[in-house]
Amino acid sequence: MTRDSFAEMMDKFLVPIAEFEGPVMDSTYFFRRDESFVFAEGYCHPPGAFWGMIIKYPKADGHIDLFGRKYGWTHREYIDGELRMIPDDRQLANQFRVAPELRARQGEKPVYARKFVRFPLAGCLGLFDSVRSMRILRQSYPWIDEAVQKTCRLLDWDPDRTGVSGSLSYGLVEDDIDMVFIGSPEENAGVAARIREYLAEHPEGRVVELGKEWPIRFHYADTLICPFFRYAEISQIPLFDFTMEVAEEDVDLEGTVGDDTHNLYLPVLVNLTGIRRADGKPEADRDLVVYHGAHRGELWRGDRVRLRGTIVDLTVPGRGTRRAILVTDGKNLERIETGPGK
Repeated sequence: MTRDSFAEMMDKFLVPIAEFEGPVMDSTYFFRRDESFVFAEGYCHPPGAFWGMIIKYPKADGHIDLFGRKYGWTHREYIDGELRMIPDDRQLANQFRVAPELRARQGEKPVYARKFVRFPLAGCLGLFDSVRSMRILRQSYPWIDEAVQKTCRLLDWDPDRTGVSGSLSYGLVEDDIDMVFIGSPEENAGVAARIREYLAEHPEGRVVELGKEWPIRFHYADTLICPFFRYAEISQIPLFDFTMEVAEEDVDLEGTVGDDTHNLYLPVLVNLTGIRRADGKPEADRDLVVYHGAHRGELWRGDRVRLRGTIVDLTVPGRGTRRAILVTDGKNLERIETGPGK
């Protein structure tokens, strides 16, 4: 019997779960035994499992064609012919609608993972390694190799230090590249600065999609480039291993972004100064942790933000406990003033 295109692509791109040594990295796609595609979120995960969301799942009447098989989305939908993001609460409900057996496997979730689902690694056939997939794609598609090399020349980056995310991870080639830059926080910040400089000089390269402008996505070399950033070393990850305890829920605050070194990742981690509570109570400077992927690369030094969040006690082994602010709902964070240099 001839293997279909889907099976051939999985053979080409999938790394069997038995070969996975860990740890789970943010923005990695896993392939479940039910043949759904799951996106891992963040760096701090439960033993033998990871926090994530099913993005695409087999659906007999689905409108997405994956190498000859029909799939549906859990996070997007068409309304009056326009593609839109599904609200966070419905995205979460969709996880258990398409995979109801997961509900019994959730247990008590930490506060930062309330909007995510616990996926046992044992329930996965494998994963799609970001760097490996990029290497395969560059060898298989000359236009991707050319676009990657041109983009890296623009950004003064070694193309061999890139990976891919999104559907390119498993070989679905469309007209954009979710390019992962893998470096130290300082190196990655340099790439982001060059992207922002390019967009300041070439506003026609800006990207508006799904009802919002994406500040570090850009059009270049006849391609839509969607940057992701990954730490090169585990020691560089500020929230690789941590716990959070809730101190106060649903607090309305305003503050100004100070240190933005870790604003490109999930979770976003920035320091807030000049914090003012809506109820008038004083609040000291705090770290802000944003566990929502749409805010990667959006908060920069000097920006004034308004938010509704949770005050937490954040404990990092070896670094003690500090009070911080957590936001997990994308609509509960907005920039109300833009800092200098934007």
